[in-house]
Amino acid sequence: LLPVMNKQGNAFLTRDTVTNGQFHYFEKGVKRLVIELEMENLTLFLVHLALGFRVRHHQLSDLYSMVRDTKNPLIVAGDFNTAWGDGEIRLFLAATGLAKAGPDETMTFPSWAPKRQLDFVLHSPGIKITGFTTPRVTFSDHLPILCDFQIG
Repeated sequence: LLPVMNKQGNAFLTRDTVTNGQFHYFEKGVKRLVIELEMENLTLFLVHLALGFRVRHHQLSDLYSMVRDTKNPLIVAGDFNTAWGDGEIRLFLAATGLAKAGPDETMTFPSWAPKRQLDFVLHSPGIKITGFTTPRVTFSDHLPILCDFQIG
């Protein structure tokens, strides 16, 4: 699945068999797309949340409704646009039972001089993180996150 808008894109690349993939749209915000990818033993949600604080919090509430009934181990990842780092997603983490992968305050923006934590990989308890890096490359205005994990 690869939607592109104005030279911006989000994508999933996998060698596993995809059992279901769908686009969800938040009710509010310019950045509204959530991509869901379901595989046999994992469900992934890819997000790009709004820049505005108030809209972003409406989106987090909507995102909770999307992920709360997921039966598979779960990863929610993407650009959360959190002006105050992980402090903005604490209630979302508590409500979903998800954990944040990687070290605290992993700065990802801007890529040429990272000073802000905007991007996260969140995972359910059944997923073990085995590697987490943010390569120093400037292919985007954000640093990429590479997150290795095991299920079970």
